[in-house]
Amino acid sequence: MSLKLSRIASAVAVAVAGTAGAQVPVLAQGFAIEEVVVTARKKEETLQDVPVAVTSMSSEDLKALNLSDTQDLGSFSPGVHIEPAPGQGGSIAKVTIRGQVQTDNLITLDPSVGWYIDDVYLARAYGTANSLFDVSRIEVLKGPQGTLYGRNTTGGAIKILTEKADPMAELNGYVTAGVGNYNSRKVGGAINVPVIPNVLAVRVVAQKDERKDGFGEITVYDRFTQSPTGETEDVGTRDNEVYRVGVTYHPTDALRLMFTYEQNKSYMTMASRNRSHQPGFTGDEPTPPGYFPLQRSSGDFYDSAANYGNYSDADADTLALTLEYDISNNLQTKLVYGNRDVDTAYMSDVDGTGAPVSQFSFPFEQVAEQDSIEWQLSGLAFDGFLDWIAGLYYFEEDGFDLSRSGGLSTYQNGVDYNYSLGEAENKSQSAFVSGTFMLSETVNATLGVRVTEDEKAFFSQQYAVPLGGPDPGPSTAACRIDSGNPPPNADFNQCTWSDSETYEFISWTASVDWRFDEDVMAYAKTASSSRSGGQNARGLDQATSEPFEEETATDIEIGVKSELFDNSVKLNAAYYHTFYEDTQQTNLVNTPSGLITQVVNAGDADIDGIEVDAQWVITPNWMLTVTAGYLDWSFDKPDTGTTPILPSAPEFEGTARLNYFLPTAIGDWTMDLNVSSRSKMLGNISSGQAGIDAFPAATTESVTLFGARAQLDVKDTNLNVSFWVRNLTDEEYSTTGLNLFFPGSLAIANQPLGEPRTFGLDLTYNF
Repeated sequence: MSLKLSRIASAVAVAVAGTAGAQVPVLAQGFAIEEVVVTARKKEETLQDVPVAVTSMSSEDLKALNLSDTQDLGSFSPGVHIEPAPGQGGSIAKVTIRGQVQTDNLITLDPSVGWYIDDVYLARAYGTANSLFDVSRIEVLKGPQGTLYGRNTTGGAIKILTEKADPMAELNGYVTAGVGNYNSRKVGGAINVPVIPNVLAVRVVAQKDERKDGFGEITVYDRFTQSPTGETEDVGTRDNEVYRVGVTYHPTDALRLMFTYEQNKSYMTMASRNRSHQPGFTGDEPTPPGYFPLQRSSGDFYDSAANYGNYSDADADTLALTLEYDISNNLQTKLVYGNRDVDTAYMSDVDGTGAPVSQFSFPFEQVAEQDSIEWQLSGLAFDGFLDWIAGLYYFEEDGFDLSRSGGLSTYQNGVDYNYSLGEAENKSQSAFVSGTFMLSETVNATLGVRVTEDEKAFFSQQYAVPLGGPDPGPSTAACRIDSGNPPPNADFNQCTWSDSETYEFISWTASVDWRFDEDVMAYAKTASSSRSGGQNARGLDQATSEPFEEETATDIEIGVKSELFDNSVKLNAAYYHTFYEDTQQTNLVNTPSGLITQVVNAGDADIDGIEVDAQWVITPNWMLTVTAGYLDWSFDKPDTGTTPILPSAPEFEGTARLNYFLPTAIGDWTMDLNVSSRSKMLGNISSGQAGIDAFPAATTESVTLFGARAQLDVKDTNLNVSFWVRNLTDEEYSTTGLNLFFPGSLAIANQPLGEPRTFGLDLTYNF
């Protein structure tokens, strides 16, 4: 499903780069629905020919919608919701596709939605909330992904395709700069250098995007006295940098070599608000005497009280090396090597209050390095009857999580904070094959299968630090590990335990598509994929350290893709049903040794959904784009305990965009007015539906946001000027948060806050 905004260029059009590096034609004559090429099935195809639900956004779409970072992508893709991960400083883009989401980011937990940069899978989500700069296209694939893509994911995949160095082009590039409210500023550019014309080129890209002034303020409370320290910290600031070098080498017509190295750096502070409940008192107002001091520091929506600021500092280095070789006209091979090194530290007052209910005493750290290699062989057989691809994939990762956290229960037991180190070694290997059969001129069938083996090895060290005393290091007296009911391979002298598990599963897909005529195609698809199980990194005994098993999603999808009324209307729609087995969910569990996280298999669920994406070129000067999504879910009733819930999954969502093109004497104006809306969402809570019923604040309210943009391609120049505004009506809203629920005594929802109205001016010059 495309949001492609295209224009018919005149015979003498001059290309000017947009803010994302797009080539935007000036002196254009108007809008038209354009053919969009995607690589959703590991080959180039037009979007309307792919029998799966895909959202494709070009660099021009990203610019028109002011989608400047990855967390914005979900606003205009039906079935997709993206928000910051609560309590983790803002560097993680938490993605929900068709109701499937990873609510925590542990080194032992694989994501339900995979991120890819230039075909390289990103195992850890830290650093994914960053700038979309010099990107050629975004593809959002929905539903189980296990037959073609590097790692198995049950919810979907997001592919970021960067602009490549072009040996066929002359020396060219662009520079861009922008300013906005809250002392925001950005500057960047790209240059393409043909070192050897038609053979070798280098592309260099850089951008710095910062907001120096926050839109909220934290009043810092001492965690021991629970009184203000006199210090305040701004929230809502950011400092993001991206640097990228790309090399393209075409020594012959048959051989292509592409290299990309990218460095992302981000420092972000995140605003949040707590909504609390204690017996006899509910609300956001200052807490009455005799209760925990959970009050906010002022009546301003974006201000709060906390023991610590909420920030994230993430560095990620990603390398992608792709080799393509045409063995013959009907046989090609491809090799993709990827390496990623991510290092992050974030600080969080988990409860978001002035009381020491739960917080990190030192920054949480995660470090992970991964290597992957994928080999593909593809071609045509039997005079084009069969279009096939086969391959092998290998992935390995080493890393650790380190947290030092405390809370009310630890203070009551004379503990300052708990030291928790988890080291992991993850490996995955798989083989896959897929083929599309041309049964007739109008009917195609696709079959694919992948066999996967994942190995997970884990080492944990956990001990307690006495209140007011020095860190004693591991010792029998300080061990948090339960000696009466220990986890596997426990060593109480070193406060350690370890485990190793292997998971094997098969993923598959099958589809049939019918092209009724050149404008209408219908398809039916079914697919199944699993994501690996793993260890509970913060387990303290046999029960809480029990490994969680793989989850499996199997879907049935029926869809139609059409271009109607003399190609003035594009209408794509899909219905899906997902059988969701052994759902992996992360719970916050309160123990006498402190708050821990535990991943469990919550049970089986059924998910139904409808997605619609439509474009209408009303006249050459007016175009309307509408998307809509509906999702309904239900869990099987468990034998014991409360019924699970599906977090961060809005029931309804929709968007609308109205574009207007106006040629004038000074240049061509393109104007965009857009609106996005979603219904309420449930927050993740360990007690499931019972907790949601007892604690309404765990539900995030619905929101509707407006945005606008006006772009001028200045006539007879290479200059592009744009004015933009987001959250036009200055709505105050939040996203799903961390929910601490202690039945009968205390409940806290700590929710990240959406940005207030922001606006700015961008300039881009092409050379």
